[in-house]
Amino acid sequence: MKIIDTKPYSTTLEYHEIINIPLYKICKVKQIVNLSNYHNIIFQSPSAVMNFDQIAFLEDKRIIAMGPGTSSHLRKHSYVAEVPETEYSSEGVINLLNKSELIGRTLVIKGEGGLSRISEYLNSASFITDELNTYNRQKFESYEKIKKQFSNIDFVIFSSALAVELYFEYIHFNRENIKFLAVSSRIQNVIKSFNKESAVIDYFSDDLISQIKLTLT
Repeated sequence: MKIIDTKPYSTTLEYHEIINIPLYKICKVKQIVNLSNYHNIIFQSPSAVMNFDQIAFLEDKRIIAMGPGTSSHLRKHSYVAEVPETEYSSEGVINLLNKSELIGRTLVIKGEGGLSRISEYLNSASFITDELNTYNRQKFESYEKIKKQFSNIDFVIFSSALAVELYFEYIHFNRENIKFLAVSSRIQNVIKSFNKESAVIDYFSDDLISQIKLTLT
């Protein structure tokens, strides 16, 4: 069983069946922010954490992570973040915030081109919220060598809409036996827009291989 994970960074858990092949690169961008203006800090992705210049100065903040992967990267800096119970998405974060009192201004830390649903919702509800981009995502100059690595594979895992778009633009072989796996229903819908079926997996499971094998039944 040959599996390719298109995430742009390697994971803490390593599986010999899974090869990490990113389809774009993460590049840090210039950041200007006064953290003293904010009480609530929301991280939308692991890359937002990894590229945030002031990660060492959040001791007195309420920290929220969109999902377990983001939370895991925050733990590397000794922060315990609040995480949605099940829905690891903008909607999941919004539901989490609605279950508790929101005090003070909020800063959403994300990447350029990332979703703005959280800040839009909070501002519409009169909770002052700003965004800070810590990185952007850039295409590779060529996909010729990368495409060769996708020959004779069984599964492709997608964790971002951009990875799906780049895959179908530069990589895809028209083979029916390739199975596509999405980390969320949102990513599944992006795959569907290319007229392809996919299965949503529990990407943050302690046994990801078993999760993938379940899609075969």
